[in-house]
Amino acid sequence: MDFRLLTFGDLRLVDGTGSTVPFPEKGLLSACFLLTGPSPQKSRSELAEFLWGDIATDKALANLRQTLSRVKNRQDELGVELLLIEQSTVSVNRDALTNDLSILGAVSSDPQIALEELLQLGRWDFLARTEVIGSLARTWLRTQRDRIKTQMLATLREAMEGLAEDADATTVKEAALRLFEAHPDDEAIYQLLGQAYAGEPQLESARHIFESRRKYRWGELQANPDPQTLNVARRIFERQRGLAPTPAQPARPKMEIVPPTPIGPPKLVLLPPVNLTADHQMAAFLSSSLLEDITVGLCVLKTVTMVAHYTAEKIALDIDRIATLEKHGINYVLDTRLSFDGSAYWLFAQLIYAGNDEVIWAERFSMDAHDLPRQHREIAQRIVASVASYIERNEFSRGYFERSPETYHQYLLGQRYLKGLGLPDIRRARKAFQNALKENPYFSPALSGIARTYHLEWLVTAQGNDKLLEIAEEQAGKAIATGQDIVGGYHQFGVAKLYQSKFDESIDAFELAETISPHYADVIADYADTLMHASKPGEALKKVERAIKLNPLSPDLYFWTAAGANYCLECYDEANAYIARMADPAQASRLAAASAAMAGNMRKAKALVRQVKETYPDFEVDTWLSIVPFREQWQTDLYREGLKRAGFK
Repeated sequence: MDFRLLTFGDLRLVDGTGSTVPFPEKGLLSACFLLTGPSPQKSRSELAEFLWGDIATDKALANLRQTLSRVKNRQDELGVELLLIEQSTVSVNRDALTNDLSILGAVSSDPQIALEELLQLGRWDFLARTEVIGSLARTWLRTQRDRIKTQMLATLREAMEGLAEDADATTVKEAALRLFEAHPDDEAIYQLLGQAYAGEPQLESARHIFESRRKYRWGELQANPDPQTLNVARRIFERQRGLAPTPAQPARPKMEIVPPTPIGPPKLVLLPPVNLTADHQMAAFLSSSLLEDITVGLCVLKTVTMVAHYTAEKIALDIDRIATLEKHGINYVLDTRLSFDGSAYWLFAQLIYAGNDEVIWAERFSMDAHDLPRQHREIAQRIVASVASYIERNEFSRGYFERSPETYHQYLLGQRYLKGLGLPDIRRARKAFQNALKENPYFSPALSGIARTYHLEWLVTAQGNDKLLEIAEEQAGKAIATGQDIVGGYHQFGVAKLYQSKFDESIDAFELAETISPHYADVIADYADTLMHASKPGEALKKVERAIKLNPLSPDLYFWTAAGANYCLECYDEANAYIARMADPAQASRLAAASAAMAGNMRKAKALVRQVKETYPDFEVDTWLSIVPFREQWQTDLYREGLKRAGFK
């Protein structure tokens, strides 16, 4: 039987038919390591250090003996020796298998033919989903990826330089995109991508790629892109000048009817523990915050839809949980329980398929504060391995949660305090986030948390203190700079820009935030709020309705935003229906009064006016509207009309 070792994308062994052959992963990684070195043989101690990092030598060697025993048993079953296991050495049997790396060393001297040969590799991301531990293995992996990238880049550049003006550029374009997908943040590759797509008929594709990467890489940071890249982009985009302008929006846009959204990926909900008494509430809220944070982190998955933590908390308390899961189309549940053994707390978690209550995976984790970062990593990894066949791991930035246990502990405390929106809670949260930054000044989630406390203080105090928004913007910018793949900085930057009436900048930030975490309901709801204030109520309504689907037991803010969008679309009954769904409709009394008045229900409008005046006796329409950010005057006029008609002065 012919065997082939594949190293790009997944590390796997296949037979002559292309079918995957089960084989111990450490054995395949050992073969890959031996194939890339100057010698196909290593001592057992060298191989043990490579596979298990910096642990004690005797333990690493013990692990190696167990691994090699499994490898030998599997090789006996297959009737082949892929690894030659000796008393003191291990070597790879080059005669027993082929490997895709051999293509790299045997490419043609003709750049065009070489490029076609390299495209046979499929993906160009070497060991993309294989994790290694220890400094030796990480250095080896980084070296191999750099070597491969350099070869691919050189071959592509030579092929492009030798391409005749009227020649078919399909191979070059495919190779450029393949390399870009494997290394999206490499500036040199970015430049070649633009050059490869500069001609017709895919000019618009190039424009889209450049624009999306420009926003993602540079955003609102105080850094400029590479000048050569800008020159390439300028040459491409200059051809687009002269196109007909986009038709202007009507003065008061109406909502368009859109077809039903297709069924998407399966839904996963992480249920916080609710089984402890009041004596154990500190452990309960820390574990709940941990799961909420994991939920946010898992929102980057494209193959599973995360149910927001707010809804998860309500489902955890629901007596008829099965009916609730079925009602909201939730496919997988991570159920959790806390236990106390007299000296330590433990979090028990089990992943359940809701269709038949099958337990797919179960584990328990220590709730000691120093173990929290490891829990974040292990819980997330196991969930991902169970419910997602493919995830974009480069977007799931675990490093921020592994550097300092105390940092993460303080961050969870800050998140907990932000459950309350009173000024004392907001300032306690800020102090916790600041304590986290004392341990690690580059912890992006704490920086975005601080930004959030400043914009919430601006809202709660309602004094128009622009300095608070400036600080929020500054802290959000730092969060983006320290964690460009983490959504929090973009989220808070977008909110700060909205309250500063900088609508385009706010929309750009939320577009990036949604791209990074496409199922993060709170981000989508705030994005909808920005679109509504930017005089795009139709788009806002679609966004907030999607947020409600992701977080069906929604916070009041979601319904409030949906009501505002409906009001601007002159759908007043629908606006009041959303307000009626709020747990505390009094928060939106002004909007409710205006909606009732515009719908002709003056009795309700007058009653709501009296209610508002009891709470805000000095309320004046023009003063209020002067601080409410709306992009277009028609929106301000429409709101003023409703408030005046209701009876406000």
